[in-house]
Amino acid sequence: MDNSESGDELGGTFLSNEQGYMVQTDDIDDETVLTAENTDDSNHDDKLGQPLREQDRFLPIANVAKIMKKAIPESGKIAKDARECVQECVSEFISFITSEASDRCHMEKRKTINGEDILYAMLTLGFDNYVDPLKIYLQKYREATKGDKSISTAEIYEDMSDDVFSLLP
Repeated sequence: MDNSESGDELGGTFLSNEQGYMVQTDDIDDETVLTAENTDDSNHDDKLGQPLREQDRFLPIANVAKIMKKAIPESGKIAKDARECVQECVSEFISFITSEASDRCHMEKRKTINGEDILYAMLTLGFDNYVDPLKIYLQKYREATKGDKSISTAEIYEDMSDDVFSLLP
């Protein structure tokens, strides 16, 4: 994805939240840079104004590849560029949803994004088909974690019927 496709039609910035993280396009070196400005975390004072590394912007490639492998036959292979492309897309999708949820929190003068904010963002951004299965997942997750904070998501998946996942597009 070149720079002209990534952020120019979005006015040069496409991720912004109240902590001051912003992705900017830079016409000089044709790269996208994520900077950490105005952060309140004193542990990151030495990193202020420095571009974040690619590994800080994207989900780990090994995790992305693991999920992708579950969707193909065991004999199937996934090219490196396909893994990298999905890694960028998934990370951008998460940023897109999180940004919308963050906007809602900001309007309501809250600092913490919760599950309902994510569901609202998904609905607002046109991902209606995912809202019902995610509501069910969120409800099961909350029920499962009420008494036991060490419960894993694998246990929640076991409790959920295949019907929930058949709701997905």
